[in-house]
Amino acid sequence: MKRWHGSCIGALLVLLIGGGSLIFFVPVGGAMLVGMPPVFDKLTGWAVCPSAVSISQDEYNSGPVTTSPSGMSGHQEEWTCTFEDGSQKVVPNEEIALKGLGASFTAAGICGGMVLLLLMVIAAIIGWRLVKPKTN
Repeated sequence: MKRWHGSCIGALLVLLIGGGSLIFFVPVGGAMLVGMPPVFDKLTGWAVCPSAVSISQDEYNSGPVTTSPSGMSGHQEEWTCTFEDGSQKVVPNEEIALKGLGASFTAAGICGGMVLLLLMVIAAIIGWRLVKPKTN
C-alpha cells in the first residue's frame, strides 16, 4: 500500500461518517441560529437587504397565539431598508421569515461543510503518516 492510499482512505472515512452526520447537524444548527434573535436578525438582514446602510425593524400584532393563558406569544415584523442613495425598501413579514430561515440553515450548512473539510484534511494527513510504503 502506498502513502496516498492511506491518505485517501482516511479522507473517505471522514467523508462517509461526517457527511452522514450533516443530515443531523444542519437542521439542528439552523434551528439553533433561528433561536438566537441577534444572529437571526443579522443573517436575515444580509439575505433581505445585502447592500443596505441601515435597517429599521417595526414590530406589530404582538399577542398570544392561543387562548391558553400559558400559551406562546407571537408577533409580526416589517423592516425598512435604507440604501446609500436614500431609497428605501419595505420588507414584509413573510419575506423576513422565509429568507431568514433560509439564511440560517445555509449558514449552518456552510459551517458544517467547513468543519468536515478540515477533518478530512486532518484524516488524510494522519492516513499518509501511518502507512509505511513497501520496499522491495
